Amino acid sequence: MAANPKVLRIVGARALGSRTRALAVECVEGGALDGVGGKYVIVHTGLVVGDKAVKRAYSLVPIEGVRHTFELVVKRLEGGPGSNALHEAPLGAQLGFSGPWGKLVPESGLAPRTLLVATDTGITSALGVAEQHASERVEVLWLREDGDPFLDADLVRARVERTGARFATATIPAIAAAGRAAAAFAVIEARVRELAPTLVVATGDGGIVHPLVERLRPVETRIECYFHNPDKKSAS
Repeated sequence: MAANPKVLRIVGARALGSRTRALAVECVEGGALDGVGGKYVIVHTGLVVGDKAVKRAYSLVPIEGVRHTFELVVKRLEGGPGSNALHEAPLGAQLGFSGPWGKLVPESGLAPRTLLVATDTGITSALGVAEQHASERVEVLWLREDGDPFLDADLVRARVERTGARFATATIPAIAAAGRAAAAFAVIEARVRELAPTLVVATGDGGIVHPLVERLRPVETRIECYFHNPDKKSAS
């Protein structure tokens, strides 16, 4: 992955629960952000831990009716230097970043029948795809831990359904809990059998979404892993 450092500025911030902060950002060096729902940026927080710069990946979530400005939805993680730094960052702060990255959406657009699968915080990526590319023949399936305060499911449902897409959610065991992947596979594969999608787009927990490429063959499956990523991408 080639580096292309740029600069973004925080132009707005709002709380979306006790542990979630949405940062409205615009690019001030490196070209405007536009039409990149479903892609992500790697933010340089400015922190250094040991001898390693703290960089974190966050999806770009569209802001309805606003061009060139997107939200980064940040879940504060206990002991997570990156997420804590972004929760404390003031309006006007400028941060280096690279991207946008990601190839979730084919160049030709979403297939006529597409299933968007998101686990946990991966719902932000699915929202970006849905709000810029979805239609009535798309379904968003969000798998999450029961009681997770990241985003309110009713608010996510409302945003997805405004695009014309369908929305479904199911609870799965907590991250690192026994049976988590098996429970997720059962839900996902049931939806695939019912919907018979020609494209599956999956984001979130690499322990779940990475195996889908093989488990769902011959259905085309595009993935982004935001944690437990075999290809090592961090988002904490």
